[in-house]
Amino acid sequence: MGKLTNWEGTEVRACTMVRPMGNNLKTLRERRGWTVEAAASAMGLSKSGYEKIESGDRRLTLERISRAAQVYQVPESEVIRDRIETSVVGEVLRGGAVHLFSEEAQKRTTAPSPFDASLDTVALLVADGDALPGVAEERWYVYHGQRQDGLPDEWVGDLCVIALSPTEVVIRRAYHGRENGTYDIVSLGHEPRRGVTILWSSKIEWIKPR
Repeated sequence: MGKLTNWEGTEVRACTMVRPMGNNLKTLRERRGWTVEAAASAMGLSKSGYEKIESGDRRLTLERISRAAQVYQVPESEVIRDRIETSVVGEVLRGGAVHLFSEEAQKRTTAPSPFDASLDTVALLVADGDALPGVAEERWYVYHGQRQDGLPDEWVGDLCVIALSPTEVVIRRAYHGRENGTYDIVSLGHEPRRGVTILWSSKIEWIKPR
């Protein structure tokens, strides 16, 4: 199961320097497929200087926020991690089945964002007490990140949102199956399914009470 993280508020102040804060530089850099060296060059910084800013060890000035927004071609609000709400994209039903909401419904439904959530983080609401026995209770939120095609090897054994078909999405742990490209998926309180294929997956990062 993914790590559990406490919430912490962040605030941008109208002065030359803002206090240390989380930022989205890593997410923005990886979206472009850039190395740290390429991002540092675009920002006009040394590699070590950029790494300190990306990790939050060095403070972000308003000038650097503005420069990063230009480099990554996003609003300044997307450079700093000031989101306090995350979209709820669906609900978890009995058996760990995931029902995804329509795009319109996703825009209307939000959950509090974990402090270190990324721009790709979304939430699912556990709608049934037997959905994830031993993992989450009814009305808890399950947060996951960006979808990846198939199942990355580093996620084998981790709790993930898994699409078995365009219409069947579940929360399970997956392990390599007997045949190449297949997986055995398991969850507490449910029978394992063996030899399935996975269309896409997304690792669960946080599980929190509502």
